[in-house]
Amino acid sequence: MPKSRKKRPFAPLCELQLPSHCGPCSLSACLFILGITATQRQLAAAAGKPVSIFIHGVDERGLRRAARQFGVRSEFVLMEERSRGKEFARRLRLHLRQGNPAILLSNDFEHWVAVIGYLTKQRKFIIVDPKEKRAVFSRWSEATLLRRAWNEAKGPDSYEPSQYFAILLSRKDGQPPKWKISEAWLRLCERGSVDTAENMANDLAEIAALASPSTENIEEGPYLAEFLQEHEETILGSIIHWAGGNGDRTRSDLRTFYRDYTTVASSSGIRIAPNADTTLLVAQITAILSAYWWGARF
Repeated sequence: MPKSRKKRPFAPLCELQLPSHCGPCSLSACLFILGITATQRQLAAAAGKPVSIFIHGVDERGLRRAARQFGVRSEFVLMEERSRGKEFARRLRLHLRQGNPAILLSNDFEHWVAVIGYLTKQRKFIIVDPKEKRAVFSRWSEATLLRRAWNEAKGPDSYEPSQYFAILLSRKDGQPPKWKISEAWLRLCERGSVDTAENMANDLAEIAALASPSTENIEEGPYLAEFLQEHEETILGSIIHWAGGNGDRTRSDLRTFYRDYTTVASSSGIRIAPNADTTLLVAQITAILSAYWWGARF
């Protein structure tokens, strides 16, 4: 077994596109935010272009077809006057504030990017560019978005008018997105953790389910993140008291990892039942952190 888990970024949002796969790759990132897993190859096939995409790419109709096959509703937003840019940004912002992602046409019809969230305080759109090798996310101001998302028709033979264009995505079943975008969540994904955010979310969901005797009223229960924040000192104090660690990790490392879990719990919106077994919750998270404290030997 490996001695420890290395820090790693948040896949699959870090997946770079295959040639001409910017559309399916951007759609893959958006589906991940919604809680649906699909690779760019699977989405290219669902769009009906598993081979020709390498030359021709996928247009908005193909992306809609692929999204539909994975249970996702799509809405086109098209504005042909550049003077309506602020209206376009406002429409996009309203959609993102509901937690839903979008795909944005950019670079004069040449490139699709995913828009996965909006940070209100910073007034920034969060972009996942499948061509970007240096960063997981980009943060665009409204001015940057309006400049990069304006697609200028070039030449008299252009078959498309100049335009702003986006595909707004949401789950057909009405369920909320899996991830809520926050600055803390973005930082966790960018710097990496000893585990992926997705694995951490799965661990926390299982912990919450085991500690909740009934899921009937779970939507009325408290958020798991609140519980983790409230019991942070108790859990960390117990680990430090009873376990000496293996010498490779400091108490600061332990607290950082714990707060990674708190960030993931907050961003994924996991709740526990009102009558959850809090003793079991403490025991489970203590067990996970103790394993990490002793060297993460799994």
